[in-house]
Amino acid sequence: MIIQVCKIRKDARIPERASNFAVGYDVFALRVLDKTTKKVIKELPIEILPGESALIGIGVKFAIPWPIQCEVRPRSGLASKFDVELSNSPGTIDPDFRGEAGILLRNRGEKVFTVEKDMRIAQLVFSEVKIPILEITKELPPTIRGSGGFGSTGFFEIKEGTTEFWREVEKVDRFYMKVVLAIADRSNCMRGVPRDENDKYLRDENGNFVNQTRKFGCVIVKDGNIISMGYNAQHKGSPLCSEVGCLRENEKIPSGTKLERCRAMHAEWWALSNLVVSGVGVSTKGATMYLNAEPCEICAKLITQTEMEAMVLLEGVYPTNGTAIVKNAGINIRYVKT
Repeated sequence: MIIQVCKIRKDARIPERASNFAVGYDVFALRVLDKTTKKVIKELPIEILPGESALIGIGVKFAIPWPIQCEVRPRSGLASKFDVELSNSPGTIDPDFRGEAGILLRNRGEKVFTVEKDMRIAQLVFSEVKIPILEITKELPPTIRGSGGFGSTGFFEIKEGTTEFWREVEKVDRFYMKVVLAIADRSNCMRGVPRDENDKYLRDENGNFVNQTRKFGCVIVKDGNIISMGYNAQHKGSPLCSEVGCLRENEKIPSGTKLERCRAMHAEWWALSNLVVSGVGVSTKGATMYLNAEPCEICAKLITQTEMEAMVLLEGVYPTNGTAIVKNAGINIRYVKT
Protein backbone atom coordinates (compact mmCIF):
# COMPACT_ATOMS: atom_id res chain seq x y z
CA MET A 1 0.00 0.00 0.00
CA ILE A 2 1.49 3.34 -1.08
CA ILE A 3 0.09 6.60 0.36
CA GLN A 4 1.26 9.83 -1.24
CA VAL A 5 2.00 12.56 1.33
CA CYS A 6 2.60 16.23 0.71
CA LYS A 7 3.93 18.85 3.14
CA ILE A 8 2.09 22.16 3.21
CA ARG A 9 4.94 23.84 5.06
CA LYS A 10 8.62 22.92 5.21
CA ASP A 11 8.57 22.64 9.00
CA ALA A 12 5.71 20.13 8.95
CA ARG A 13 6.57 16.57 9.97
CA ILE A 14 5.49 13.47 8.09
CA PRO A 15 3.57 11.02 10.34
CA GLU A 16 5.71 8.21 11.76
CA ARG A 17 5.20 4.87 13.48
CA ALA A 18 6.63 4.79 17.00
CA SER A 19 7.66 1.11 16.95
CA ASN A 20 8.10 -1.83 14.58
CA PHE A 21 4.72 -3.35 15.40
CA ALA A 22 2.71 -0.14 15.78
CA VAL A 23 -0.26 -0.05 13.39
CA GLY A 24 -0.84 3.68 13.76
CA TYR A 25 1.21 6.61 12.41
CA ASP A 26 1.67 9.33 15.02
CA VAL A 27 0.92 12.84 13.73
CA PHE A 28 2.67 16.01 14.88
CA ALA A 29 1.03 19.30 15.79
CA LEU A 30 2.01 22.26 13.60
CA ARG A 31 -0.52 25.12 13.86
CA VAL A 32 -4.03 26.11 14.92
CA LEU A 33 -6.88 26.13 12.39
CA ASP A 34 -10.29 27.79 12.49
CA LYS A 35 -12.95 25.14 13.13
CA THR A 36 -15.25 26.57 10.47
CA THR A 37 -13.04 27.93 7.69
CA LYS A 38 -10.05 25.63 8.34
CA LYS A 39 -7.77 28.66 7.83
CA VAL A 40 -4.69 29.21 9.97
CA ILE A 41 -5.49 31.48 12.95
CA LYS A 42 -2.32 31.19 15.00
CA GLU A 43 0.90 29.32 15.59
CA LEU A 44 1.59 26.95 18.45
CA PRO A 45 1.73 26.69 21.42
CA ILE A 46 -1.92 27.03 22.40
CA GLU A 47 -3.69 26.44 25.72
CA ILE A 48 -6.92 24.46 25.68
CA LEU A 49 -9.06 25.22 28.71
CA PRO A 50 -11.04 22.48 30.48
CA GLY A 51 -14.18 21.66 28.47
CA GLU A 52 -12.95 23.47 25.35
CA SER A 53 -11.51 22.25 22.06
CA ALA A 54 -9.09 23.34 19.33
CA LEU A 55 -8.51 22.27 15.74
CA ILE A 56 -4.82 21.52 15.27
CA GLY A 57 -3.41 21.35 11.76
CA ILE A 58 -0.60 18.93 11.04
CA GLY A 59 0.66 20.63 7.87
CA VAL A 60 0.28 17.49 5.78
CA LYS A 61 -2.21 16.35 3.15
CA PHE A 62 -2.70 12.89 1.67
CA ALA A 63 -3.70 11.20 -1.57
CA ILE A 64 -5.31 8.06 -0.18
CA PRO A 65 -6.08 5.45 -2.89
CA TRP A 66 -9.51 3.89 -3.22
CA PRO A 67 -10.76 1.86 -1.36
CA ILE A 68 -8.44 2.73 1.53
CA GLN A 69 -9.65 4.79 4.46
CA CYS A 70 -7.62 6.62 7.07
CA GLU A 71 -8.99 6.70 10.62
CA VAL A 72 -7.85 9.45 12.96
CA ARG A 73 -7.67 7.97 16.44
CA PRO A 74 -6.72 9.42 19.84
CA ARG A 75 -3.40 8.62 21.49
CA SER A 76 -3.85 6.63 24.68
CA GLY A 77 -1.13 8.61 26.45
CA LEU A 78 -2.97 11.92 26.09
CA ALA A 79 -6.24 10.35 27.18
CA SER A 80 -4.87 8.58 30.26
CA LYS A 81 -2.51 11.28 31.49
CA PHE A 82 -4.35 14.49 30.61
CA ASP A 83 -7.91 13.38 29.71
CA VAL A 84 -7.45 14.93 26.25
CA GLU A 85 -9.34 13.16 23.48
CA LEU A 86 -10.65 13.67 19.96
CA SER A 87 -14.07 15.29 19.68
CA ASN A 88 -14.91 13.19 16.62
CA SER A 89 -13.29 9.90 17.49
CA PRO A 90 -12.53 8.26 15.21
CA GLY A 91 -12.31 10.84 12.45
CA THR A 92 -12.02 9.73 8.83
CA ILE A 93 -9.87 11.01 5.98
CA ASP A 94 -11.59 9.92 2.76
CA PRO A 95 -9.76 9.07 -0.48
CA ASP A 96 -11.14 12.17 -2.24
CA PHE A 97 -10.04 14.65 0.47
CA ARG A 98 -7.03 16.75 -0.50
CA GLY A 99 -6.96 19.34 2.28
CA GLU A 100 -4.78 19.61 5.35
CA ALA A 101 -5.60 16.98 7.96
CA GLY A 102 -6.81 18.53 11.19
CA ILE A 103 -7.02 17.05 14.68
CA LEU A 104 -9.94 18.26 16.80
CA LEU A 105 -8.63 17.99 20.36
CA ARG A 106 -10.95 18.39 23.33
CA ASN A 107 -9.79 18.89 26.90
CA ARG A 108 -12.05 16.78 29.11
CA GLY A 109 -9.77 17.17 32.11
CA GLU A 110 -9.76 19.69 34.93
CA LYS A 111 -6.48 21.43 34.07
CA VAL A 112 -5.33 23.61 31.18
CA PHE A 113 -3.63 21.55 28.47
CA THR A 114 -0.92 23.08 26.30
CA VAL A 115 -0.37 21.89 22.74
CA GLU A 116 3.15 22.55 21.57
CA LYS A 117 4.66 22.36 18.09
CA ASP A 118 5.75 18.83 17.05
CA MET A 119 3.75 17.25 19.90
CA ARG A 120 2.32 13.85 18.93
CA ILE A 121 -1.42 14.46 19.26
CA ALA A 122 -3.16 11.62 17.39
CA GLN A 123 -2.53 8.55 15.25
CA LEU A 124 -3.58 7.50 11.77
CA VAL A 125 -4.63 3.93 10.96
CA PHE A 126 -5.01 2.92 7.31
CA SER A 127 -7.25 0.03 6.26
CA GLU A 128 -9.12 -1.28 3.24
CA VAL A 129 -12.90 -0.94 3.28
CA LYS A 130 -15.70 -2.65 1.38
CA ILE A 131 -18.57 -0.62 -0.03
CA PRO A 132 -21.81 -2.63 0.18
CA ILE A 133 -24.87 -2.42 -2.03
CA LEU A 134 -27.93 -1.62 0.08
CA GLU A 135 -30.74 -3.88 -1.06
CA ILE A 136 -34.29 -2.95 -0.10
CA THR A 137 -36.32 -5.88 1.22
CA LYS A 138 -39.60 -6.33 3.08
CA GLU A 139 -38.26 -8.81 5.62
CA LEU A 140 -34.92 -9.26 7.33
CA PRO A 141 -33.48 -12.64 8.36
CA PRO A 142 -34.16 -13.36 12.05
CA THR A 143 -31.48 -13.22 14.74
CA ILE A 144 -31.28 -14.10 18.42
CA ARG A 145 -31.17 -10.44 19.38
CA GLY A 146 -33.98 -9.32 17.11
CA SER A 147 -34.94 -5.64 17.44
CA GLY A 148 -33.29 -5.15 20.84
CA GLY A 149 -31.47 -1.80 20.88
CA PHE A 150 -29.21 -0.03 23.33
CA GLY A 151 -28.65 -2.11 26.46
CA SER A 152 -30.76 -5.00 25.21
CA THR A 153 -28.01 -7.54 25.92
CA GLY A 154 -27.68 -6.41 29.54
CA PHE A 155 -24.60 -5.76 31.65
CA PHE A 156 -23.67 -9.15 33.07
CA GLU A 157 -25.58 -11.97 31.41
CA ILE A 158 -23.97 -13.51 28.33
CA LYS A 159 -26.60 -14.68 25.87
CA GLU A 160 -26.21 -17.01 22.89
CA GLY A 161 -23.98 -14.89 20.65
CA THR A 162 -20.56 -16.31 21.47
CA THR A 163 -21.86 -19.79 22.22
CA GLU A 164 -23.78 -20.01 18.96
CA PHE A 165 -20.81 -18.70 16.97
CA TRP A 166 -18.44 -21.37 18.31
CA ARG A 167 -21.12 -24.03 17.92
CA GLU A 168 -21.23 -23.25 14.20
CA VAL A 169 -17.44 -23.19 13.96
CA GLU A 170 -17.27 -26.61 15.61
CA LYS A 171 -19.91 -27.96 13.26
CA VAL A 172 -17.90 -26.83 10.23
CA ASP A 173 -14.68 -28.19 11.72
CA ARG A 174 -16.23 -31.62 12.26
CA PHE A 175 -17.45 -31.68 8.66
CA TYR A 176 -14.04 -30.98 7.16
CA MET A 177 -12.35 -33.35 9.58
CA LYS A 178 -14.55 -36.15 8.21
CA VAL A 179 -13.28 -35.21 4.75
CA VAL A 180 -9.71 -35.38 6.09
CA LEU A 181 -10.29 -38.87 7.48
CA ALA A 182 -11.76 -40.02 4.16
CA ILE A 183 -8.72 -38.69 2.30
CA ALA A 184 -6.40 -40.29 4.88
CA ASP A 185 -7.74 -43.70 3.83
CA ARG A 186 -5.72 -43.30 0.63
CA SER A 187 -2.46 -43.24 2.58
CA ASN A 188 -0.12 -46.10 1.71
CA CYS A 189 2.43 -46.01 4.53
CA MET A 190 3.35 -49.59 5.45
CA ARG A 191 5.12 -48.95 8.73
CA GLY A 192 3.72 -51.30 11.39
CA VAL A 193 1.77 -53.50 8.96
CA PRO A 194 2.51 -57.22 9.66
CA ARG A 195 3.72 -59.59 6.96
CA ASP A 196 2.92 -63.23 6.15
CA GLU A 197 5.32 -66.12 5.71
CA ASN A 198 6.03 -64.97 2.14
CA ASP A 199 7.06 -61.51 3.41
CA LYS A 200 3.91 -59.97 1.91
CA TYR A 201 1.93 -57.36 3.82
CA LEU A 202 -1.25 -58.82 5.30
CA ARG A 203 -4.62 -57.65 4.02
CA ASP A 204 -8.12 -58.19 5.41
CA GLU A 205 -11.12 -59.58 3.53
CA ASN A 206 -11.77 -56.15 2.00
CA GLY A 207 -8.24 -55.81 0.66
CA ASN A 208 -7.15 -53.26 3.24
CA PHE A 209 -3.79 -53.58 4.91
CA VAL A 210 -3.97 -54.96 8.45
CA ASN A 211 -3.07 -52.60 11.30
CA GLN A 212 -2.28 -49.71 8.94
CA THR A 213 -2.19 -46.93 11.52
CA ARG A 214 -0.16 -44.24 9.76
CA LYS A 215 -2.98 -42.87 7.64
CA PHE A 216 -2.91 -39.08 7.58
CA GLY A 217 -4.81 -36.55 5.53
CA CYS A 218 -4.81 -32.80 4.97
CA VAL A 219 -7.45 -30.43 3.63
CA ILE A 220 -6.96 -26.71 2.98
CA VAL A 221 -10.15 -24.65 3.03
CA LYS A 222 -10.67 -21.03 2.02
CA ASP A 223 -13.94 -19.11 1.81
CA GLY A 224 -15.91 -22.31 2.37
CA ASN A 225 -14.22 -24.21 -0.46
CA ILE A 226 -11.58 -26.94 -0.44
CA ILE A 227 -8.65 -25.51 -2.42
CA SER A 228 -6.26 -28.44 -1.93
CA MET A 229 -5.86 -31.79 -0.22
CA GLY A 230 -3.21 -34.42 0.37
CA TYR A 231 -2.33 -37.62 2.18
CA ASN A 232 0.92 -39.32 3.18
CA ALA A 233 2.23 -41.44 0.33
CA GLN A 234 5.43 -42.17 -1.58
CA HIS A 235 6.66 -39.34 -3.81
CA LYS A 236 6.53 -39.62 -7.58
CA GLY A 237 9.25 -41.82 -9.01
CA SER A 238 9.60 -43.78 -5.79
CA PRO A 239 8.88 -47.52 -5.54
CA LEU A 240 5.79 -48.38 -3.50
CA CYS A 241 6.55 -49.50 0.02
CA SER A 242 3.73 -52.05 -0.26
CA GLU A 243 5.82 -53.80 -2.90
CA VAL A 244 9.40 -53.34 -1.73
CA GLY A 245 8.89 -52.83 2.00
CA CYS A 246 9.14 -49.88 4.33
CA LEU A 247 12.58 -48.33 3.96
CA ARG A 248 12.62 -46.96 7.50
CA GLU A 249 11.72 -50.36 8.96
CA ASN A 250 14.32 -52.08 6.81
CA GLU A 251 16.96 -49.65 8.06
CA LYS A 252 15.64 -49.90 11.64
CA ILE A 253 15.18 -46.13 11.94
CA PRO A 254 13.39 -45.15 15.17
CA SER A 255 10.04 -43.44 14.81
CA GLY A 256 10.25 -39.65 14.51
CA THR A 257 13.90 -39.58 13.40
CA LYS A 258 15.64 -39.21 10.03
CA LEU A 259 12.44 -38.18 8.30
CA GLU A 260 14.42 -37.36 5.17
CA ARG A 261 15.07 -41.10 4.62
CA CYS A 262 11.36 -41.86 4.25
CA ARG A 263 9.98 -42.35 0.74
CA ALA A 264 6.70 -40.76 1.74
CA MET A 265 5.62 -37.15 1.56
CA HIS A 266 3.58 -36.00 4.52
CA ALA A 267 -0.02 -35.01 3.93
CA GLU A 268 0.81 -31.33 4.47
CA TRP A 269 3.62 -31.39 1.87
CA TRP A 270 1.33 -33.11 -0.60
CA ALA A 271 -1.50 -30.60 -0.14
CA LEU A 272 0.78 -27.58 -0.50
CA SER A 273 2.50 -29.14 -3.53
CA ASN A 274 -0.86 -29.81 -5.19
CA LEU A 275 -1.79 -26.17 -4.68
CA VAL A 276 1.40 -25.05 -6.40
CA VAL A 277 1.03 -27.25 -9.49
CA SER A 278 -2.76 -26.89 -9.85
CA GLY A 279 -2.46 -23.49 -11.51
CA VAL A 280 -5.65 -22.19 -9.87
CA GLY A 281 -3.78 -19.24 -8.37
CA VAL A 282 -5.53 -19.37 -4.98
CA SER A 283 -3.56 -17.91 -2.08
CA THR A 284 -3.31 -19.73 1.23
CA LYS A 285 -3.49 -16.40 3.06
CA GLY A 286 -6.48 -16.49 5.41
CA ALA A 287 -7.16 -20.19 4.74
CA THR A 288 -7.63 -23.00 7.28
CA MET A 289 -5.69 -26.28 7.24
CA TYR A 290 -7.35 -29.42 8.63
CA LEU A 291 -5.19 -32.35 9.79
CA ASN A 292 -6.01 -35.59 11.58
CA ALA A 293 -2.62 -35.48 13.36
CA GLU A 294 -0.34 -32.76 14.65
CA PRO A 295 2.35 -31.70 12.15
CA CYS A 296 5.99 -32.64 12.44
CA GLU A 297 8.50 -29.83 12.89
CA ILE A 298 9.42 -29.81 9.19
CA CYS A 299 5.80 -29.50 8.08
CA ALA A 300 5.18 -26.89 10.76
CA LYS A 301 7.93 -24.68 9.35
CA LEU A 302 6.34 -24.89 5.90
CA ILE A 303 2.93 -24.01 7.35
CA THR A 304 4.29 -20.92 9.12
CA GLN A 305 5.09 -19.37 5.73
CA THR A 306 1.58 -19.82 4.30
CA GLU A 307 -0.11 -16.99 6.27
CA MET A 308 -3.03 -19.26 7.03
CA GLU A 309 -5.57 -18.08 9.56
CA ALA A 310 -6.03 -21.33 11.45
CA MET A 311 -5.05 -24.98 11.74
CA VAL A 312 -7.62 -27.50 12.99
CA LEU A 313 -6.35 -30.77 14.47
CA LEU A 314 -7.94 -34.02 15.52
CA GLU A 315 -7.62 -33.99 19.28
CA GLY A 316 -5.03 -36.27 20.89
CA VAL A 317 -3.32 -37.62 17.76
CA TYR A 318 0.50 -37.57 17.62
CA PRO A 319 1.26 -34.53 19.80
CA THR A 320 4.43 -32.88 18.48
CA ASN A 321 6.59 -29.80 18.83
CA GLY A 322 5.37 -28.78 15.39
CA THR A 323 2.11 -27.44 16.78
CA ALA A 324 3.98 -24.96 18.99
CA ILE A 325 5.94 -23.74 15.96
CA VAL A 326 2.73 -23.03 14.06
CA LYS A 327 1.13 -21.32 17.04
CA ASN A 328 4.17 -19.09 17.60
CA ALA A 329 3.84 -17.94 13.98
CA GLY A 330 0.44 -16.44 14.82
CA ILE A 331 -1.71 -19.17 13.27
CA ASN A 332 -4.72 -20.08 15.43
CA ILE A 333 -4.94 -23.67 16.62
CA ARG A 334 -8.26 -25.44 17.17
CA TYR A 335 -8.97 -29.03 18.14
CA VAL A 336 -11.99 -31.09 17.19
CA LYS A 337 -13.39 -34.49 18.09
CA THR A 338 -15.06 -36.64 15.48
